[in-house]
Amino acid sequence: MGRRKAKQSLALRAGPEVMPVSARIAWTYLASLLAAIAAAGLVTLATQSLARVVCQSTTADAASSCRMGLYIWVALLGFLVCLIPLARVVKLDWLLIISMWAGAALWLASDSIGDWWWWAIGLLLPASAAAVSADWERGPKFRRCQWIVVSALAVAGLAAVIWWYVNG
Repeated sequence: MGRRKAKQSLALRAGPEVMPVSARIAWTYLASLLAAIAAAGLVTLATQSLARVVCQSTTADAASSCRMGLYIWVALLGFLVCLIPLARVVKLDWLLIISMWAGAALWLASDSIGDWWWWAIGLLLPASAAAVSADWERGPKFRRCQWIVVSALAVAGLAAVIWWYVNG
C-alpha cells in the first residue's frame, strides 16, 4: 500500500517574494486601512489628553494651530508605527514598509492638504508602494537596485519632512 504525500500548496509557501503584485496591493490596502483606524484611535486619545497638556496658550489661534499640528504628527507617526506589525502579519516585506514610510514622508512634506491631488496621491500611495517594492521576478540584482532606490527615497523623504518642519 502506497501512501500519497500531499503537495504543499502555493498558499502555504507564499511569502513576500512569491506574492503576485495584485495580492501585494490588496494586502497593502488592508494593512493601511487597519493602520489608519489605529491612527484615528491615537488621534482621539491625543485629543483628550496630550493636546490639553502640550497646547496651553494664551490665544485661541495659537492653541488651535498647536492642536492641529499635534493631530497631524500623531496621525502620521501612529499610522507608520501601526503599519509595521500589520504589514508583517499579512506577510508583507520590509521593502514595502520602507516604501510606505518614504512615500508618506514625501506626501506630507508637499504640504497641500487643501488640494484635491494631495488626497488622490494619498489614496494611491499603498498601491504605489506595493508596486515599487514588488519582486517582479527579475532576480537578485534587480532586488538590490530596488533597495537602493527605496533607501534613497526614504532619505529624501526624511530630509523633506525635516526641511518642511524647520521652514514651516
